[in-house]
Amino acid sequence: MNLLTPRQASLVADNVYNTLTLNLDMAEMAKRAAASMNDVAQLFDFSSAKGYQGNSGVAIRSQTGFAYAADGIGGRQGEMLIAFRGTQTLADVVTDAHGDLQRGPSTWPVHSGFNNTFMSMRDEVMQFLRGKNPSAIHLVGHSLGGAIATLMADHLSELGAGSVRLYTFGCPRVGTAGFARHLTGKLGVGNINRVFHDSDVVPMVPLFPFLHLPVEGDTCKLPWGGLVSGDAHRMPNYMNSVKDASWTGLRRLERSQFEQDIEAWLDSASNGGVLQLSSATFWMLSSGISWVLKQILSVAGGALGMFLGTSLTVVDQIAAILIQGVRIGKELAEQVRNLVVRIFQFLGRPLPTASDITSAFLRWMLSLLFTTISNLARKALNSIGQLRS
Repeated sequence: MNLLTPRQASLVADNVYNTLTLNLDMAEMAKRAAASMNDVAQLFDFSSAKGYQGNSGVAIRSQTGFAYAADGIGGRQGEMLIAFRGTQTLADVVTDAHGDLQRGPSTWPVHSGFNNTFMSMRDEVMQFLRGKNPSAIHLVGHSLGGAIATLMADHLSELGAGSVRLYTFGCPRVGTAGFARHLTGKLGVGNINRVFHDSDVVPMVPLFPFLHLPVEGDTCKLPWGGLVSGDAHRMPNYMNSVKDASWTGLRRLERSQFEQDIEAWLDSASNGGVLQLSSATFWMLSSGISWVLKQILSVAGGALGMFLGTSLTVVDQIAAILIQGVRIGKELAEQVRNLVVRIFQFLGRPLPTASDITSAFLRWMLSLLFTTISNLARKALNSIGQLRS
């Protein structure tokens, strides 16, 4: 059983937006599928496809067309395609910005907003699968749709339903490190096809403790360059980047930054050299935060996720670990100070003159960082309006 090609997956990720604009008119959906992605329409039966609604939003809630499922035909007989659309309405943007934790399908902690949307359509999708035993299930999604597809992959893998293949474009982080490792192990690295532009702001959120999957495997990190970008998130730009490439041609081994490189980058904080809101700096900063936390916990005792599941907010959890580092000893305190400098350089803000690093200061700094990144994602999505335009 072969994977969908990158081009086929990108066409599906784009086409599923019609569930919103056509209000789940599946007859018209079939016509558009035949017109816009003829080769895919010959592999899946869109004439009998089923459309699904989903609830999205936190402060604002709306119910809109979100997904469709289709049975395989021809060379894909016995397989199934389920596609989820991305963030397009204000209610969905609020969902993306909300990052509390809930237990996901496999009980590992996941983003609550994504999980709520997934749960609102899970039973309907499972109804479509009832009585069927597909040999392969292809799950496709862009933006928020990628997050929902990831949670559906988690759910189906727990049920042992077929061979699950996951394809995401510009997907945000969905769950914690435990979730990412668990699902990577269940699906296998070769069945996780994560495509993202290096300057796309949406895959940058939510921040710690959320982690992308696959863990320590190949991803399709596509060059865009420069500052974090809303244009890099547009589905047509992903289609243009993918073109007719193979998965082998797109994949890059996504290695974690070498520890000595992260340490050297932090140690040179006083030298500057950081471009404000640079995408390259952000990815290094993200690695730097995790590295410093691990250094502290290796001395203090405990795992990186030791505070997860408590009543503390994520910001409080990270601040609590960092302040431990400041108090434990000179070397760890210096690492925390270097991290503080790098964060302010990334934000383009002058470093406060206060000499002491306190819990209150760390919470304020982390809130500033998290809010800045979340606002960039919200602004990018709002400014795009129609993600497919």
